[in-house]
Amino acid sequence: MLRRVAPRRAEELSRDRTFWADLQELRVRSNALPRHTAGGFRNRRFAIIRDAAWITLYRAVHPYPQIGVFLRCTGLAGDAYFTLADSARDAIEPVLRAQMGPGTELEWGTSHHPGMTDIAAITAAPLPWDDAASDLHIAWLLRVGAAWWQGFAFLAQEENDDQGGAAP
Repeated sequence: MLRRVAPRRAEELSRDRTFWADLQELRVRSNALPRHTAGGFRNRRFAIIRDAAWITLYRAVHPYPQIGVFLRCTGLAGDAYFTLADSARDAIEPVLRAQMGPGTELEWGTSHHPGMTDIAAITAAPLPWDDAASDLHIAWLLRVGAAWWQGFAFLAQEENDDQGGAAP
């Protein structure tokens, strides 16, 4: 049996898919982030160490309209990776803050997801999410996502070289 989607929900889903498609298209041309490796329509994930550390580009209306970029770590390998990142915090954090812009919160080491650690930039993205807002969201996500990638991916470079390149 087919389930009907409410017209408003279907419209929101369509806009969401278009937003991520536009971001992915611009990402290819910007060459700022690696190939997209996982995630659903609500976010995009770029793996540093598969199943242990990754960067997520995030956009959501709830709990309040916001966009964000997360370095998310989980498991033993993720804990080890977060320890590496935390030890380099004094060098990494000023570069990240410079790309975030005013009004953006930096959360270091907190996660709302059990068993995970985050380093996150989150900024308010008030409604309406029209074309102009989407363009601003995409520009911010690409800029901050690239800063996160450049700030954190190098920590795994030597390990990935030794293991055949686990990161994409």
